[in-house]
Amino acid sequence: MGSVYEVEHEQLGVRYALKVFTHESGHVDVLKKKFLTEGRVLARLHDPHLVRVFDLNFDETTGTPYFVMDLILSGDGSPRTLLDVKTAELDEDCVLGWFAELAAAVDYIHEQGIVHRDIKLGNVLLSSDGHVVLSDFGISRLFSERLRSDVKAVNTMVSEAATSARLMMGTQGYMAPEVARGEEATIAADSYSLGVMFVYLLTGIWYEPGSKVFKLLETLEYRWIDVLPRLLSENPAERPTNLSELVETLLRARRSRPTEIVARAESLPEADALRPPRRKRRVLFALAGAAAVVAAVAGYFLFSHHSESSAADDFDAAFSAVGIYEEARQ
Repeated sequence: MGSVYEVEHEQLGVRYALKVFTHESGHVDVLKKKFLTEGRVLARLHDPHLVRVFDLNFDETTGTPYFVMDLILSGDGSPRTLLDVKTAELDEDCVLGWFAELAAAVDYIHEQGIVHRDIKLGNVLLSSDGHVVLSDFGISRLFSERLRSDVKAVNTMVSEAATSARLMMGTQGYMAPEVARGEEATIAADSYSLGVMFVYLLTGIWYEPGSKVFKLLETLEYRWIDVLPRLLSENPAERPTNLSELVETLLRARRSRPTEIVARAESLPEADALRPPRRKRRVLFALAGAAAVVAAVAGYFLFSHHSESSAADDFDAAFSAVGIYEEARQ
């Protein structure tokens, strides 16, 4: 639904991230309302591990909505997510620190009446000091009636003839089983997605129901065996709803062996079959359409574009379509 740019405020000289609505077909009105809802929701959230929104407005020429966020860059000045880290080089204490930060942030949004619905490696930004920041609330579900009223939230229901179809949103591979079956996403679905993420960060293996990854954790006497199976329970009622309590469980648990687990996991015969593709893409079931990019937003100067979720060929095609390919690539 949006393209994210790095911009500089013309008067202040301060750089921000700017997200522009770019969807042009397939339930555009519904998606535009959800885009505006995302900006209004993030402006109301206050947690050090959630991206903040400072401004929401409409382009004076095109009427396209956009909002301005924190610019989160890694230590080398580039935008990085947990999808970009090399699992074999991770220290387990670092992973535990990320888990603690995300657990607190996700607990907080749940307390505010929000289900993120798209927790994944590519939506967790790495800051320059090594901390993590959860972003992209574009398909989040609001279950607090007060918050829904405050931000003028829209229901994600689309009627076609005499039937109604729910927009089932999430990312394949991270999506909880009940959500994939078409059931409503609850806070338990976020717990499942978090579990998928941390199985991968700790082992380099992509989690699939029925895989042998839990046996691996148990064999290596890894303390995460007390936590990850609970997060990834097939039954959402069995998943923990207070994620911060799991951090205490991990801190109390026996210390794991030195972080050799990834290297050892890589040597397993089933490792190749379990290893994920480099990038998992968000899927919006029952939706179709192509994105175009809006470059001119009043009051900000665009100097680069970061497209986390698009392959290079999609990037080229999108920018060529609106005649700003060469300018954007510079």
